[in-house]
Amino acid sequence: MGPLAYVQHLLSTPRLPFTAAYFSSIALTIYFAAGLHSTVLSLLAAIVQIACLLWYLVSYFPMGSSGLRLATSFGARRAASWMTG
Repeated sequence: MGPLAYVQHLLSTPRLPFTAAYFSSIALTIYFAAGLHSTVLSLLAAIVQIACLLWYLVSYFPMGSSGLRLATSFGARRAASWMTG
């Protein structure tokens, strides 16, 4: 897949929410870090970037979203049991 085909793929209707969220979070991270010098907002935008990237990667694996949901619920249960003792 060449660069033009990849850009067309990213701008296709199913991928447009990811593309908008990911590139907006990159711009916001740079703005928060360099413009506002806000560590908290930069961290929040970086977390959004990571979430978008995971969403993008998981979407290419068969059963990826259900597997991610299973892993997330398992991790949340383990964290809750660890915190409650």
